[in-house]
Amino acid sequence: MCGILGEFSITAKPTEKEEFKKLLNLSVARGPDNQGYYSNRKNLQLGFNRLSILDLSKLGNQPIHSLDKQISMVFNGEIYNYREIKSLLSKLGISIQSSGDSAVLVNAFRYIGINETLQKIDGMFSIGLFDHKLKSLYLIRDFSGIKPLHYGYSSDYVVFASQYDQIAKHRSFVHNK
Repeated sequence: MCGILGEFSITAKPTEKEEFKKLLNLSVARGPDNQGYYSNRKNLQLGFNRLSILDLSKLGNQPIHSLDKQISMVFNGEIYNYREIKSLLSKLGISIQSSGDSAVLVNAFRYIGINETLQKIDGMFSIGLFDHKLKSLYLIRDFSGIKPLHYGYSSDYVVFASQYDQIAKHRSFVHNK
């Protein structure tokens, strides 16, 4: 199942790590095998609760980064044709050590391109992807919407998650009356 959470701060300071992790813990039942966290310490935080299915090693943990660290990603779902994509990356000279789909996917986005990768992949997914070079956040969901991807945006933040309550409890969306 897995659970993703991300915050991109537009004008405000990022949420404190402890506060962000409290929000991440709301989806721990979606992925009890591992919890991952990443922050670029400027404007991006990503969190992931993992249910290990394909690559049971640490190589399958998330958030995950492309080999050159340009792309950071959290991904909930399954890419059915990831072996084909991995083979295509190999032909481009990109060697992926993981036997899972997340490492293939993040590097496909980086080395094949976002639009090109989306045209090639077959699966069910929700993805939060950040390109550090372009300073761009992408929120991507499969066309059927099988995997949940909730989001909210304010003048200060873009927040996305697998569960709605993670957004509703974010400081940017809690309103005291």
